[in-house]
Amino acid sequence: MFVARFEENLFNGDREALAEVVDEDCILQIVGNGGVATSTGRDEVLAALLGLAASNPVAGHLEAAITHGKAAAAWGQWEKSSDGEDILHFSHTFWFRTNKAEEFAQIRVFQP
Repeated sequence: MFVARFEENLFNGDREALAEVVDEDCILQIVGNGGVATSTGRDEVLAALLGLAASNPVAGHLEAAITHGKAAAAWGQWEKSSDGEDILHFSHTFWFRTNKAEEFAQIRVFQP
């Protein structure tokens, strides 16, 4: 549920909720067709994550969110138009700071 709530907060652009689970030294990599963009530190990571949500998706579907030890993954899609024609598929991988799974030390976002 931890990862599913993160995805919901990301979809909603909830900076406060995201800040609670992003470690102060977190590293974010956004991997796309143009290469890899890396952000480091909570403020920079939150700004980049909120940039993803700035596209104002109208609907989202989380297909799966799984965890195993210090790693987790989630994937699904965001619909960027109400007619369902503009769909953005995503895959996110996460590494927790500790086995308690309370904060993300690294996040990798895969999207076209």
